[in-house]
Order: sequence, then structure tokens, then C-alpha cells
Amino acid sequence: MKRILVVTSSLALLLAIAGHANAQYAVGHRSFGGGTSLGGGFTRLEYNFPDVKNNRGYLLLPTIELKFFLSDTLSLDFSVPVVNIAASNALQDYFFVTGEAYINFHPSAPSSFELFVAPGIGFSYAQWSDGNENAGARLEDRSGYAFHIPVRIGFEINFGNRRNFSMFVAARPFFSLVHGGTNTKAGGGFFAEIGIMGYAVKYRADRY
Repeated sequence: MKRILVVTSSLALLLAIAGHANAQYAVGHRSFGGGTSLGGGFTRLEYNFPDVKNNRGYLLLPTIELKFFLSDTLSLDFSVPVVNIAASNALQDYFFVTGEAYINFHPSAPSSFELFVAPGIGFSYAQWSDGNENAGARLEDRSGYAFHIPVRIGFEINFGNRRNFSMFVAARPFFSLVHGGTNTKAGGGFFAEIGIMGYAVKYRADRY
């Protein structure tokens, strides 16, 4: 009988400790997040422009990352590589813009260490002109666009009792349909990235 009481008491104590450990990361609902990421990888996007390499290594410079939380375990994410866009437009003879949106599932939230998977969709547009003989070409012959189907898979490490700040590491493979000139071709690529996020956390009435 004593042994049963000891085992029962020990289990109750362990559950209480575990519950307290999890509770310290569940004292508020995240509502919004903002941050940045960077990394590198490989891309194949065939726009058929003279100064664009179809197969190339790609350096992902600091992005703008935005998150809007639908629940503790679900968010709508946006990723825009603003520095890459600015550098491309400044250094190359074409206008370029791109961005992606994700539905982010992080079922282990809220905790100090969260796994996530985020399928998404993205769009890119580029228009090329050297300002001389090609400036008068038809727009469809000097422009291109792509639809991306990416997925982000990784983990996030949260800091602070309210999870106001975090660091994440992710892999981002993607498939693309690229229309450049008069052709439509399949493309794709892979990125590895690391980022930081800051969060706004709402008061959680069920914890107080």
C-alpha cells in the first residue's frame, strides 16, 4: 500500500512539474510577429533574359518576415526578400519583384522548442530591357513571371516566459512554373535559412 502511495505521489509530482514547465510558455496568445531571415541555396528560374543565369547559387539576403496568428498553433506568414529585390533592380537591367505567403502549422506550440511545417504559394515578376534596341520589343517577349509552391520545414527556439523573441532554422524547397518570353517551363530550388522573430503577445485570461 505504501509503495502504491509513493508511486502515485511521484507521478503526481512529475505531472505538476511538467505542467508548470509548459505553463511558463503559455501565459499569452501571440497575435503578430515581425523579423528577418537570411540564408542561401540553389535556384532554377528560366526567364530567358540575356543577363540572367538559369542555374545558379543564390544568396538569400535579409528578408522581411511577418506573421499573423489565427490560433496558438496556426499562423499566416509572409516572406519578402526586400534586399534581394533592391539589389537585383539596382545591379541588373531588369525590374524584379517576388514574395511568398504560407500557412504555418506549429502543433507543438506553445513551448520553448517548436517544430513547424508551412506550405505556401508565391509569385515573381521580372521585366527586362537594356534601354536600347530591345526597348521596343513586345512586353511579352521581355517579361517573365513565375508561380512558386514552397514549403518551409524547421524548428523555432523561443526565449522568455511569454515567448516574445525567437530564433528559427528552416529548409525551404520549392517548385515553380516559370513563363519567360514565349515559353513556360518547370523550375525550382532549395534554400536553407536562419532567422529571428519578435512577437506581440496578448493577455491570456485563462492563465490568470
